[in-house]
Amino acid sequence: MLELFLFPIIYIRELYKNLNSSKEKLNILKKRKEIEEKKIYINIHEWGGYGLKRSKSIHEKIPTFECGLYYQLERFKKQKVDGFKKYVNVTMSEEEKYKEFDFVHSNTDNVDFVSNFGMDFSGYSFFFNKIENEKNAYLILTNTSVNSISPEDFLEDYINYMEDNKDVAILGISYSTRMGQSLIRNNFIPHLQSFFYLTTIDVLKEIVNFNNGKFPGEDTADKLLLIREGEIKMSVLAHNLGYNLAVVTEEGKIFKFGKNSRKDNGYNRWDLPKGDMRQFVKKPNKINKILK
Repeated sequence: MLELFLFPIIYIRELYKNLNSSKEKLNILKKRKEIEEKKIYINIHEWGGYGLKRSKSIHEKIPTFECGLYYQLERFKKQKVDGFKKYVNVTMSEEEKYKEFDFVHSNTDNVDFVSNFGMDFSGYSFFFNKIENEKNAYLILTNTSVNSISPEDFLEDYINYMEDNKDVAILGISYSTRMGQSLIRNNFIPHLQSFFYLTTIDVLKEIVNFNNGKFPGEDTADKLLLIREGEIKMSVLAHNLGYNLAVVTEEGKIFKFGKNSRKDNGYNRWDLPKGDMRQFVKKPNKINKILK
């Protein structure tokens, strides 16, 4: 309602921000704390009503694809990163609906049952709270909507990229540049989509502390509002802390984005198609290998 009332003012403000964003090369304003333990925590969140394998349709402009917990567990079982240990955890909401526990338990280190209130973010929040006092290590938060197709080996290159780019708070596999739940069609809020985050324990600590002790999205039940309060806020908070973000494109290239100042939204530096990345790719929600 407020957007409708203030529509002309907000529209002009967004236009001004876009036109006056920095054209200079992206700066490095802040770097992450060093890893203290060579370990990769992997948390996969699942809703109990899904089967091990499923087809996912998001939008008429986005191709339907196969996904599911089976593919996530199988892919992470195969991933090896020299010198690093893996810990694979599954968080599941409405577990009473699930019928494939034998497979899940035999392919994970642990399974936790969580509330479905914040959907994926309830699982992400639960697992973060579980390990936040561990030594700083890499952490993957992901769900089962990741495309079944993925390269045999991708994780080592992802970790190496993070090792070499300490200014990157989160590495993702898909992005959007807009807040869809808005009347302001020229809004530009580039963010990583929440079905795959590679970050660290300490970065998430900073984000949660900066968000008044709350994990983004954990208190939001509405699915559409959750995109704003969970997915978008995660990226906005990381940017406001001074970090950059990065996404692996379908071509295997890495695009890094961020803010050179508080007022800079990065519009004039954005080199990728604007909108939801999944509308421009052949295989949406896919983990792509970094090509060197």
